[in-house]
Order: sequence, then structure tokens, then C-alpha cells
Amino acid sequence: MPIQLTSQAYCKMLLHAAKYPHCAVNGLLVAEKTKDKKKDSHSDPVLCVDCVPLFHGTLALAPMLEVALTLIDTWCKENNYVIVGYYQANERTKDSRPNQVAKKVAARISENFSDAAIIMVDSSRLTMSCFEPIVFIYGHYENKWENREVTLDSFEDWSEAQKITSALLMGRSYENLIDFDNHLDDLRNDWTNPMINKSVLDLC
Repeated sequence: MPIQLTSQAYCKMLLHAAKYPHCAVNGLLVAEKTKDKKKDSHSDPVLCVDCVPLFHGTLALAPMLEVALTLIDTWCKENNYVIVGYYQANERTKDSRPNQVAKKVAARISENFSDAAIIMVDSSRLTMSCFEPIVFIYGHYENKWENREVTLDSFEDWSEAQKITSALLMGRSYENLIDFDNHLDDLRNDWTNPMINKSVLDLC
């Protein structure tokens, strides 16, 4: 089942990578929960309405990840969301393949959502203008993660996503982005990023 990104989900992933250009970053992608799971709906894309930035720097700390997943799972239930994917930007900018951490977290997501995806952000192509998509999307086929072609259909509205991401990068909105690491440093920091969500909405 293909995955599709809203402007908000795409934008926040790139802002996370832009805030920590010398670190690996990661996070989760969420979609609205649908009641009826039709057998023939496998061709319909899963629309990722938002993303939750997790960590920067050290991504493999299992206890912190467990705390984050528990809190995010509760938030998802309250908002009728389901975790459908995982995103990561690697520390070495020329390396955009999923590593063991990405595969491990994605496998965990697959336990509750069988069509989970991994989205890798290619930080080496991150520019203020963002003229082209800079993500790789991986799906799980026959026990291995395979790169799917990223097209304009991978986005709900690519021209809007490009325009908003570029505007927020130029406005340095990434400085206000809160990930789970920031939240653990100071619990008043809101990892749902209402300020950035509002900025995206205002630019739509």
C-alpha cells in the first residue's frame, strides 16, 4: 500500500533535519485511523497527516524510545491516529539507506500496521528552495525493505508542500521545532509542535 505525505508531515521532517544538520534525526509518521479495512483498498494510499520528531544525535537508546512510543501511542488514540511509518536522516549526509535502527523501529510499527514504511531524508540535497522531493520511501516486501519510486503522487499536494517547506526553512522555523529529546530536557516543550502546525496551516 503506497504512502502519501501531507505538507505538514513532509515539512516537519525536513525542519527536523535542518535544525540538526550534523546529527542523525528520526521520528514517526501518523495517519488517521480508518474504521473499515476493505480487502480491495490495498491500492489506496495511506495519507500521513503528521509526523512526530523523536531524537537527534543518538538514535538507538531503547529506554527513551520506549517512553516516547508509549506517550505517542496514547496521543494517537486520543486523536484517532495510527503510527504508519518511521523517518530518519542519517548523520553521514551521503548515506540515505535505512540502517539497523530504522529497520528495527519500522518492524516494531509493522506489528500494529502491516504496511509500515520507512522514509529516509536525503540531507545532502536539503536546500532552502526544496525544488524537488528529497526523500526515499521504503516498503517491506518479502522480508526485505525495498526502495519505492518517489513521484508527485507520493504527496497530497507537492507544489504546496514545496512552497510551505521553503517558506518555513527561509523563515528559520526549524529553530522552533521540538523533538522528544527537547521535551525530555524540559517537559514544557511540546513535541506535537502546535506553533509549526499553525504556520503550515496559515501558508496553505
